[in-house]
Amino acid sequence: MDLNIDLNNKNNNKDVKLSVDFLVPFTNTLVNLLSKANLSSWEFKRELNNIKITNIVDKDIQIESNSVVFNFKVYILYSGTRNFILKIEGRSEFTGFCIMVTNKGMAVNDDVAINSLPLAKDLKKQFLMNYKSPYLLTETYLTFLNSD
Repeated sequence: MDLNIDLNNKNNNKDVKLSVDFLVPFTNTLVNLLSKANLSSWEFKRELNNIKITNIVDKDIQIESNSVVFNFKVYILYSGTRNFILKIEGRSEFTGFCIMVTNKGMAVNDDVAINSLPLAKDLKKQFLMNYKSPYLLTETYLTFLNSD
């Protein structure tokens, strides 16, 4: 794995932009879903399936999922409205990038892996610049939702 990635490389910038275009609406959709009041377990799982979250395990009063979506590891632990953990971790060229969301707030990091890659820092910067209201539905995200 090449640790000396050229951040001025057009392909790297394109990868970051594409990932941000996906992550901003995806993260917002998940946070809104996890915060939604009066949602039945069945409705919650259906909504997760709509955004391609798989490997859903329902045990007692908790719903848990560990999936790979758009080359990001997505972990969800849901115990009811406003009682959740959401973790989105970068893979491949974004190793080290991580979004952690709970009912208490959000933390975005670029150095959570032993060998964090340089694009993780760029992804963090661009994500934080774009994660603000209103959350636009990007072409990248809409294409993702409509794919099989």
